[in-house]
Amino acid sequence: MDSRSAQLAGLRPHPVGDLLRDWRHRRAMSQADLAFEAGISIKHLSHVETGKAAGSRDILLQLAGALGLSLRDRNALLEAGGFARQYRERDLSAPEVADARRAIDLLLRRHEPFPAIVTDRQWNVLQANRAATGLMTLLLGPERMSRPLNHMRMFLSSDELRPFVENWPDVANALMVRARHEAMAAPLDLALQSTWRELTKLPDVATPMLNENEAPGPLCEVRLRKGELRIGLIGAVLTLGTPQDVTLQELRVEMFMPADAVSEAALTAFVAQDA
Repeated sequence: MDSRSAQLAGLRPHPVGDLLRDWRHRRAMSQADLAFEAGISIKHLSHVETGKAAGSRDILLQLAGALGLSLRDRNALLEAGGFARQYRERDLSAPEVADARRAIDLLLRRHEPFPAIVTDRQWNVLQANRAATGLMTLLLGPERMSRPLNHMRMFLSSDELRPFVENWPDVANALMVRARHEAMAAPLDLALQSTWRELTKLPDVATPMLNENEAPGPLCEVRLRKGELRIGLIGAVLTLGTPQDVTLQELRVEMFMPADAVSEAALTAFVAQDA
């Protein structure tokens, strides 16, 4: 029963029910599927969705887990049900996330002489190792590096890395597929949705068609060239395992590996020269 049907049946629209139903449809799950995964009865789930019954805090968390919601969306579901947030959202400078920050620092250092960066949920670059900083400075110039960087815009904007990407159409398509997938997975994240809309307005950047349940493929090879310097990179995205903090769950560590022996040698020599 949707919100309109609930109104006709004399029930008030229920924000928790609307959210659950929307997420269930996005996951292509029936009420029976979700009820089974959450360990509750179909009748109970139906009553929560239509507003006949208020879901308890534990029930909402069970449903959120069965739906595979992010910590940010689990908080939103709890708030819609009249409960306090379960998961905190700390700044990376907070003492409580010091261990995670040390682990990320170590990961970035150990990945050298190859580039690696850390981004937030809007693809803003929060941190970069020496190899990534040196390569971006070489391509973009020191003045550009004094201002905030965004991983997506760096490659998609005509006045940033785009002139140095030999296979830009393939890279742009792969990045937009990934960006669309992540934006579709977080419809309640207004900040992320705003950033996604900005990306779709960039010149010559096409909006890809993507089934919501279809995961994007691996990032294609990026071929960079400036003068005599030629470097091929293949990226991998790492996330932190089972974090209990919203900020930590949304961090992405983008690690770039050389695509061939020539690129490996070029990166090794470049970082050694920059030391």
